Amino acid sequence: MSEGLLTISPMEREDIPRIMEIERQCFTDDGWTAEGFQREIDNKKIAFYITASLDGKIIGYMGSWIILEEAHITTFAVDPEYRNRKVASTLMLCFMREAVKQEVHWSTLEVSEKNEHAIKLYKRFGYKTVSVRKNYYGENEDAFLMWIGNMHLKSFSERLDEIEKEIS
Repeated sequence: MSEGLLTISPMEREDIPRIMEIERQCFTDDGWTAEGFQREIDNKKIAFYITASLDGKIIGYMGSWIILEEAHITTFAVDPEYRNRKVASTLMLCFMREAVKQEVHWSTLEVSEKNEHAIKLYKRFGYKTVSVRKNYYGENEDAFLMWIGNMHLKSFSERLDEIEKEIS
């Protein structure tokens, strides 16, 4: 990232207006509401929501639930102007490190069958497609249900170390 310093931070209430701008840029459906993000941020018990900022400007975010030994990615977006700059990989790495820290064993997510870039990112981190959810994103747009296991093993942490070196 030659433009400046990319920082990852917990999502805060004051971030929501900028998050909503990115949400509208990235998703054509109804997507998330500001109230939905607020509820998630307030749910400190299971919610792990983070932002990526470049020189103080939020350019991406992701959210997940971490419940006991399972994690589920709930939302993920990067401002289209800042794509292909390792922002998504950095957010994903931060999430994965937190999941390992919290002794997560497996993780799930849904992703549009049409979102080739996201699918490639998830596969890079070890997710595999295990099912299809018909019309999950509206009529004629299915979602792949993706899953990764063995996140508690040393070999998984070693894989994260390799990815971190690649994106540094």
